Amino acid sequence: MDYATLFKIFITLHAVGGFISLISGTISVIARKGNVWHKKSGMIFYYGMLTAGISGIVASLLPDHNNPFLFVVGLFSVYLVLSGYRALRFKSVRKMADLRWDKVISWSMAIIGVGMLAYGGYLLYYGLTIGWVLLVFGTIGLLNAINDLRAMRDLKLLRKKHLRLHIAKISGAYIAAFTAFFVTNSVLPSLLSWLLPSVFGIIFISYWMRKTRLGKKITAETV
Repeated sequence: MDYATLFKIFITLHAVGGFISLISGTISVIARKGNVWHKKSGMIFYYGMLTAGISGIVASLLPDHNNPFLFVVGLFSVYLVLSGYRALRFKSVRKMADLRWDKVISWSMAIIGVGMLAYGGYLLYYGLTIGWVLLVFGTIGLLNAINDLRAMRDLKLLRKKHLRLHIAKISGAYIAAFTAFFVTNSVLPSLLSWLLPSVFGIIFISYWMRKTRLGKKITAETV
């Protein structure tokens, strides 16, 4: 099997996983948080995003098909959906050893985020405006990773913050799915397709962070 055929297979998996993620993610957003529809669509979204992210990374690394942006978006999506899913476990974590893989995930994102910032600056230096995309996503990834690592220092606080971390990460993964859809289908001019979903996503996440702020009692009606 040649590389062109392999690329077609993985890019098809990437597209299918992304499409499934968009549909299931939308259902999860609309459904009442915590009910059956939210949980089932959320799990489908999780596996859809993993499929899209991993297949995108593989496709971007194949000889003659190198695509650094597909690679970065794939890594970013996998980080968000993995850390967001694992955040639900934090409500019952009792010892630091239980967080070893979560720390690996967060440190990996921190390193990748620094790399994205450096490469974005390099592209801007040579007059390529797409460098702004890497600067924005690199900053978001790095700040998320730093926030994760700080939260993991205090297990008691981590248990309290598990829902907020889950919402922020999974919402970020949902935004990444929409961004990929906008960019792939040229819904808007290039730079707007990359950045506009993030603007709306930040507003959406901020709304839910206020609704689930620490010290506020969370009820079925709240979420």
